[in-house]
Amino acid sequence: MSLLTNIIIFSLLGGVASLAGGIIILYWRKALTNRIMELTSFAAGVMISVSVLDLLPESFLGAKAETASLLLLSGILFLFFLERTSIWFHHHHEPHGHGPNMTGVWLGDTLHNMIDGAAIAAAFLVEPAFGKATALAVAAHELPQEMADFTLYVKAGFSRRKTITLNILSSLATVVGGVGIYLMGKFLTGIEPYILAFTAGMFLYIALSDLIPELHHTTEKKETVRQLIGFTLGILVAYLSIKLLGV
Repeated sequence: MSLLTNIIIFSLLGGVASLAGGIIILYWRKALTNRIMELTSFAAGVMISVSVLDLLPESFLGAKAETASLLLLSGILFLFFLERTSIWFHHHHEPHGHGPNMTGVWLGDTLHNMIDGAAIAAAFLVEPAFGKATALAVAAHELPQEMADFTLYVKAGFSRRKTITLNILSSLATVVGGVGIYLMGKFLTGIEPYILAFTAGMFLYIALSDLIPELHHTTEKKETVRQLIGFTLGILVAYLSIKLLGV
């Protein structure tokens, strides 16, 4: 398959995985609501592993360590400022007891998905194996977050059809971001390692600032054990994918 085809397919996989999770919770909400935290811990393990074991080491091979480290920090700061300025309306919070602005949630999801697609494509420009690993990280963290988002839509009174339609449109932004980076590929020659470092920073921010804090909301022993298992499983899946399966 061509590079563009790979980018489109794996961008779609990242979006479809999250969309599938949302659709599942629409129809089996009661059964799956209690499993979102396990999925969140799994996603955190995958994202941290892909960042530390795959993207960051590769960026150090093609860029100066100091520059790559600064770009890692830039990726963290980028998402921090994006959230704090409400450009990316964060998924899980409902401030002051009121429901979130659903237009803001949709726009935030769309921008988020576009950034995910750009990250997947940038990794593919370096090496298909890195692109596949990045797509794995995107799919892992989108699954529990989109399940939470679908719950917000239901609470806001949206019908199932409207909820699914809005999220399909949002998911397509992943492909838009991926194709956009591909078309800019000839202008990105030589800077791919820097993009990987920036992406690693974004993934670490999502895992450490968004996903892991969600896990601290419960102190029940059984739930904690399940979360630890999910987190460890996420690390193992990412490690095996990177080191043994060639993705």
